[in-house]
Amino acid sequence: MAQSKTDRIFQTLRQRIESGELAEGAKLMSLRQASDRFGASKNVIVTVYDRLVAHGLARSRRGSGFYVTRLAPSIAEPTNLREASDTVSLLHVQLDRPYTVLAGDGRPPESWMMTTMPAITLPAGEGGYGSPHGLLALRECIAAAQVAAGITATPAQIVTTFGANHALDLVIRRFTRPGDTVLVDDPGYYPLFSKLKLAEVKFVGIPRTPSGPDPQSLEAAAQKHRARLFFTQSLAQNPTGCSIDLPSAHAILKVADRYEMLVIDDDPFIDLPGVRGTRLAALDQFRRVIQIGSYSKILSPSLRSGFLIAEPEIAASIAELKMILAVNSSSHTERLIAEVIRSRRFEKVRTSLRRRLDREREDGVERLERLGFRQFAPPDGGLYGYVHLPEGLDDMEVSHAAAQKGILLAPGSLFRVTGRSERPSMRVNWSRVQDSRFYSFLRTLG
Repeated sequence: MAQSKTDRIFQTLRQRIESGELAEGAKLMSLRQASDRFGASKNVIVTVYDRLVAHGLARSRRGSGFYVTRLAPSIAEPTNLREASDTVSLLHVQLDRPYTVLAGDGRPPESWMMTTMPAITLPAGEGGYGSPHGLLALRECIAAAQVAAGITATPAQIVTTFGANHALDLVIRRFTRPGDTVLVDDPGYYPLFSKLKLAEVKFVGIPRTPSGPDPQSLEAAAQKHRARLFFTQSLAQNPTGCSIDLPSAHAILKVADRYEMLVIDDDPFIDLPGVRGTRLAALDQFRRVIQIGSYSKILSPSLRSGFLIAEPEIAASIAELKMILAVNSSSHTERLIAEVIRSRRFEKVRTSLRRRLDREREDGVERLERLGFRQFAPPDGGLYGYVHLPEGLDDMEVSHAAAQKGILLAPGSLFRVTGRSERPSMRVNWSRVQDSRFYSFLRTLG
C-alpha cells in the first residue's frame, strides 16, 4: 500500500533525526518553509510535526518553532524487542503500532476501513440501557443475514457484545470453571489461549488440517477429557486461512452430539463474501453450535461491536450474564451499525473489501511462491495465510530479527497450544504484505 504524503514526510524527517543529520537542538523548518520544501499544505506539516513530538523526536517552543530532541535508543528499543516473545506482547504491539511494516498484524489497514459513518439520532426511548440482548434493530439485521445464508435464527437467539473477544469471555464465564478442560484449534486463535489461562481452564489442541480440525483427534480428546466445549473457526481460520470442508463439518458435529459438547465457532469474517467453506451452523442450526461474529474486520475495530448466536435458552443465560458484568453493550454503536446495514452502505463496504483483499492475496501468494516460501495450504479467503519458513530456523528468532528492521511478524509458535511450532512458520496478513521491505527481509532467510 502506497504511503500517504504525511507518512512520507514524517519518515523522511524521522530518518534525518535518527541518523544524526538533524542534530539534537536543531530547529526544524518553519511551517511555511516545510510546506514549500515538501510541496504539502501547512495542515499536513502540522500533522507531521505533531507526530514527531508524539514520538519524542521533536518539541515545540511557544512562539519559536519546533526543535529536534532525540530519544536515547534504549528508550525506544524494548517495545520492538518483546514483540514476538509471547501472545500478550503480540497483541500489545498491534495496538501500539511501533513498526513500519505490519505483515503480521491482525487487522486490515485503517485506509481500507470505512472512513465515514452516518450521523444518527437515537429514537425516543433509546437513551437508556435497553435490552440485555442488545439493540433489536441490529439483532434483526443479524438474523436476516443468517436467513439469507440458509440458517434459521431469530432476534431472541442473538446477544450483542463489545466485539468477538467479549463474546468469548462470556462463553468462558458461562460454561467453564477453574480446572475444566476444553478443546481448541491447534494452531489456533492465540488471544483465546490467554483468556483460558486467565480463567484457569486447561485446553487441549486439536490438530488443524487444510480441511479443518481433525475429527479423529477431536473424538479421542472429547472422550479422554470429557470436554464440554470445542473452540474452532469454520471459515478462513486465524492463523491458517483455511476453512472447514463439508465432510469434516459433518464429522465434527457427530462428535459433538456423541459427547454432548458445545462447539464455539468464532468467525470474524462471517460477513465477508466469497470465503469458501462450510459454516457449522448451516448444518447444525444452532443446536450445539454457538456462533460468534464481529464487525471489527469489516467496518472498524474501534466500534467494538460483535454478536453471539445460540439456541434461545443459552442466549438468554448469556444475556443475563452480560447484564451482570457490563449492564449492556452500546445501543448507540449498535444503532450506527444497523443504519449502515439498512442503508446498503455495509454491502458496498464488504464487497469492496472482498475485491481488494482478493487482489492483494493473489499478489502476496505469487510473490511468496517466487521466493520459495510455501504455505500450510492455499487460503480459502479472508485475511490470513500461514507460511512455512525454511527448515532449521526458529520462528521466534526470525521475528526478533525482523523487529530490528521495523517489521512486525507473527511467529507460528504463538498460535500453537504448546507455544512451540514443529515447523517454523508465520501468519501473514494479506492486506499488509505489499511493502518491499518485507520481501527483502525474507530473501535474507535463504
